[in-house]
Amino acid sequence: MKGNFPDFYASPQELYTKTGDGRNLVVLSGYAVLNFKGSGGSWRRVTGEMVRGPKWKRLDDVVPIISLAAIANQGHAIEAGWAVDWCNWYNLNSQIYLKFGLAIRDVDGWLCRVAYHITAVGIL
Repeated sequence: MKGNFPDFYASPQELYTKTGDGRNLVVLSGYAVLNFKGSGGSWRRVTGEMVRGPKWKRLDDVVPIISLAAIANQGHAIEAGWAVDWCNWYNLNSQIYLKFGLAIRDVDGWLCRVAYHITAVGIL
């Protein structure tokens, strides 16, 4: 990840199998650890990026999911909010590149982890 995110991934899991037509089906999952603090009152937004998985000869389809895995709050949550705004994927140098937007509103709140789950089909 770039920007306010450390390049630290925990519990990465990779599952490889074949489809009925001989293509590779790869499932990648895990979470990225981060420390993104809210600003209070209005939404504070940041973009995250990650490259995951093997190199592909042909990448036919990708279904990415980014979700909040852990949040924290020091005090009472007043006008609080945590969100994944969006998620896109690209083929970058034959690997899966995810780009996503996160947002937080609570002044004493943090986003601590985001989970990812990627299902990809193609030829390795």
